[in-house]
Amino acid sequence: MYLNYFGLHTEPFSIAPDPQFLYLSERHQEALAHLSYGLQGSGGFILLTGEVGTGKTTVSRALLEQLSEQTRTAFILNPMLNSDELLATLCDEFGIRYNRRQASAKQLTDKLSQFLLAAHAEGQQCVVLIDEAQHLQPQVLEQLRLLTNLETNQHKLLRVILIGQPELQDLLRRRELRQLAQRITARYHLLPLQLADTERYINYRLQVAGAQRGLFETAAIRALHRASEGIPRRLNLLCDRALLAAFNEQQPVVAVRHVKIAVLELDGGEVQRAASSKSWPQYVLVALSVALLGGLGQWGWAHYRAAAVAPPPAVVAAPTPHPIEALAASWRLPAPPTNEGFCEWVAQFELLCVEGRARLDQILSPQRPVLLRLANDELQLLTHLHQQPHAAWTGEFVMLIPFPPGYSATEAEQAGSVYQRWLAEQLQPQGAPNLSTLAEQLRRVQQQAKLPVTGQLDGLTLAWLTATEESGGPRLLTTQQGEMN
Repeated sequence: MYLNYFGLHTEPFSIAPDPQFLYLSERHQEALAHLSYGLQGSGGFILLTGEVGTGKTTVSRALLEQLSEQTRTAFILNPMLNSDELLATLCDEFGIRYNRRQASAKQLTDKLSQFLLAAHAEGQQCVVLIDEAQHLQPQVLEQLRLLTNLETNQHKLLRVILIGQPELQDLLRRRELRQLAQRITARYHLLPLQLADTERYINYRLQVAGAQRGLFETAAIRALHRASEGIPRRLNLLCDRALLAAFNEQQPVVAVRHVKIAVLELDGGEVQRAASSKSWPQYVLVALSVALLGGLGQWGWAHYRAAAVAPPPAVVAAPTPHPIEALAASWRLPAPPTNEGFCEWVAQFELLCVEGRARLDQILSPQRPVLLRLANDELQLLTHLHQQPHAAWTGEFVMLIPFPPGYSATEAEQAGSVYQRWLAEQLQPQGAPNLSTLAEQLRRVQQQAKLPVTGQLDGLTLAWLTATEESGGPRLLTTQQGEMN
């Protein structure tokens, strides 16, 4: 409807997986690198997880395009199979002939084994890709593991790529699947787009569709990022409706009001969590504070482990997630494992734990979801800017913050590194007084942010310094949940 008006030759934000619109963000490229590495290794299983609409299919398609002609690939798009149906489907996908009327599990397995050995002798690699793998039954996964037992001294003859939602990681932690879990040599959890990637994503798709100019105001892109929470599929739907709203008003570009209309049309007034996040000053900073990263290793984690393994109640009801699980979910992470420290676990998602003790207004200043420690060693998760702490709150808190640029690199502490250059730019923003020492710069920021003025990089200061729109992640809700900035 709006194509001619905006000078487009095709729909730029269709949710159909059109290869010409393939855009790989930094996180998608990193996921692709992990999967490619897994195929080159000697393991049997590769795991890709992510929330609905984050682009798992995009990554898998990009991976398949990179495979050599010597790769034989089987796709399983319907995971609701039993073990025998799985074997038959694999034979069908690989083009293996068998007697459909008399096929038994043993006959199908023998056929597959003969095929894999012959393919290896011809220098071919065999790969099975299973989408929506969180729906696989444990016995089907065990059948897959048995198939990957066929190997040479150096390589597995069959590689299996499991793609699914975060529940897949929960499934693979079941005791009866522990042998399979140990064979996963590459895994990646795909997080939503960051603001910079959202802007590049929108502009890239517009360019492919024939746009000769920008069609979204900068503020509208920020609003779209918040409303979509960085989920590409939702972003497509919102962009399409926002363009239609601008067309209906005969406006040359999409403004924030058009994004609001799109959200109302898509959600029927339902508020998205990210839509209420506030803008923050541009002098927000990032710095290193390893000593603060104890987090849930000291409190609450043991209680979560006990709750995670507790028997289910006699009456089946919708369970209330443990505060630690809820915190992980707010960052769109899978359910935390119970056999690994929480803060060590979140590091793989480029997140840090920061803990300390402070007044409530200071804890809420970074506008991040925060865990409060109560006197009875329970935890309370604050997700609302005006939410009141429990009367038993001890003053202690833990929150998650994203890695700053270059933080995880080995050369982060070297002069001139990405991290050091970025930090220097943030500590001396344009128009700010030229303060010579780090302590002076930190005291200025702490005064402006109304934090304890210590001149040191304490936990709250670190959290405040990372609280920018560009860093992504969840924000505290406000009273006016539907308001967009």
